Amino acid sequence: MTAELFEQIERASEGDEVAITLDTDTVTVGSVELASPIVTRVAAVTEETIDARQKDVDIDGIVDRRVLRLVPCSHDTRHEAYIVETQSPVVGDDRVLPLRMQRRSGCGPADDLDSLSPVADIESIEVRS
Repeated sequence: MTAELFEQIERASEGDEVAITLDTDTVTVGSVELASPIVTRVAAVTEETIDARQKDVDIDGIVDRRVLRLVPCSHDTRHEAYIVETQSPVVGDDRVLPLRMQRRSGCGPADDLDSLSPVADIESIEVRS
């Protein structure tokens, strides 16, 4: 299942509609309740290669990282973005990290992605171009 989920996330590009099915029927973060599946759009995609020898990160070796920033649902005024991330290490198995939510930052700096708490595991994702 992880390989199929990983491939679906890798296919997603900016502007695509996605339906994310979580490992739970509903999830509440702060005062925001979301029902699974969450249907939204991809706002941005970033890709980078991280070398643990060059950065202070919680990974081993060299990892290709792909991050999807998703537009929050219309009733969610607390979050800037929903975050879906894949990690593909040079040595080891590909990983799909749990769904995370980035709070609205107001005037201050945005939260670092690595500091965001997991909300729920992603069971499946459907990409609709």
